[in-house]
Order: sequence, then C-alpha cells, then structure tokens
Amino acid sequence: MKPYLIFCTLPILAGCVGSPVHETVKYSSLQSEIRRNNDALLSLTIGMSKDAVMQKLGKPERSEGYKWGAAWLYRTAMTSGVYGTSDSDFTPLVFDTEGRLTGWGRNFFGEQIKRYEVQVR
Repeated sequence: MKPYLIFCTLPILAGCVGSPVHETVKYSSLQSEIRRNNDALLSLTIGMSKDAVMQKLGKPERSEGYKWGAAWLYRTAMTSGVYGTSDSDFTPLVFDTEGRLTGWGRNFFGEQIKRYEVQVR
C-alpha cells in the first residue's frame, strides 16, 4: 500500500514546483537568508580573514575576482521578485590580495572599482 501511495503522490508533488505554493516556499526561504545575512553583516569588522567572514555568513552566492582582490556578494534584499538577481539585491564584501576584508556595501565597492580602474585610450 505504501509504495502505491508514494507512486500516486509523486506526480502531484512534482506539479507543485511551478505553483504558487512553491513560490511561497522559495520566497520564505530567501527572506530567511536575507535576514540572516543582514544580521551577520552587523558583526563584521575590517581586517577579518575570508575564513572568518565565511564562518559568519557562509558561502557567498556570487564572487568576483580582481587584480586588487575579490568581492563576495551576499543577498541582502529582494527587490526584483522571488528569483530576482538584480545587483541591488546583493551586498558586496571587498577583500584585498591578502584575503582581508577592507569594506562592504555598494558605495564602497564602487569606489574600489574606480580607484583601480585603468583608462584605455
């Protein structure tokens, strides 16, 4: 009886993936992640190692490497829908070449980019 029940409910559950129920679960999960990330940002300090940051925030959702260091991006908002990936939904954490945290936030990251940007003519 149990295998039959599982066999019959599997297609129903699979149909929920694109449903409003699935969207609500995904939304709730992202909201929890956003709250967690925002709370963890409050405990960061300049000079922290990448390992120490990862202990507080976990793996970044995105990362970018530069000649001057790296940026890790964590979701801290959801302005563009459940599956939104707008840059404004992420807070960048900036690391130097030694792997030390030098700052975070969109403005800080933008200034870092400008500082090291090379003009090609």
